[in-house]
Amino acid sequence: MTRLSRIALVAALITQVVLIAALMRWSGVVAGMLLSLPLLATLPGLIRARTYTAGWASMLLVFYVAALLAEGVAMPQRKSFAQGLSVVAMLDFVSLVLFVRLAARERAALASRTGPSADAAH
Repeated sequence: MTRLSRIALVAALITQVVLIAALMRWSGVVAGMLLSLPLLATLPGLIRARTYTAGWASMLLVFYVAALLAEGVAMPQRKSFAQGLSVVAMLDFVSLVLFVRLAARERAALASRTGPSADAAH
């Protein structure tokens, strides 16, 4: 894993943990755990740097961004916190997409260096 993909993965992990903690603070522990359960399910795969997990986790974050923006519009007194959380979710999305793209480029570069026979063995 190169430095850029590692930075993107670390940024994704940090923003994911911040989003989980903020959801629990915002909604209470029980409701926050239920809201963040899908995010918690992705953490083991992200810690292992699995690109498949990062791919479906990025698709999952689109719903969090939309829900947080809708919450900010529906409840004006919570607008700033909801918008802040949506920014964190967007940063998580971007870092996950960057990690997947950079890791794919690394795999392609490695396959081109080793040749087709070494790639077929895996």
